[in-house]
Amino acid sequence: MQWIVIWCRLLLLTLIVLSVEPPNVRGQPATPEMLRARKLAARRYAGMAVSLPLSAFANGLRVCSRETPSGIAGYWQVTPKAMEALDAELLVHLRKSGLDKRLPFSAKLYLRQYAGFVRDGTRFIYVNALLVEKGKPLVDVAQKKFPQSCAEASGSWGIQYDTQAKQFVGFTAR
Repeated sequence: MQWIVIWCRLLLLTLIVLSVEPPNVRGQPATPEMLRARKLAARRYAGMAVSLPLSAFANGLRVCSRETPSGIAGYWQVTPKAMEALDAELLVHLRKSGLDKRLPFSAKLYLRQYAGFVRDGTRFIYVNALLVEKGKPLVDVAQKKFPQSCAEASGSWGIQYDTQAKQFVGFTAR
């Protein structure tokens, strides 16, 4: 009699465990709630890539609450064509390296500022990414220069690109 009770409890426990839906794993379809949250984020944030003009460096290379690249000897403007190519490469790099998992939102939702600088005779590109809501004044400012204050940015991250070695280095996130 005792074995029958144990067997029934074990069977019931097995059925309960099998009926529970597993947590969402990358590669599996997202739940309707997750899709709604992604759509809301896509409508809320001003994701784009911009190449900053040389005038943006009037006060140096300014980033939000992160270490700036050291040893900077000069600045240069990243061409829009180079920025577009590098932005596509960056999004692939973040996904393949797993760095995108360290971000609360998709990298596409961040306003990505591309700024060129020279260190030890080599050209580098710094990507300063800010999570900014559409319609905020910071969206317009960030398309022309580094923000004076990062109070309006909900989050930020940055990464450097070594144009000589053709690789991304030094990812930092806030």
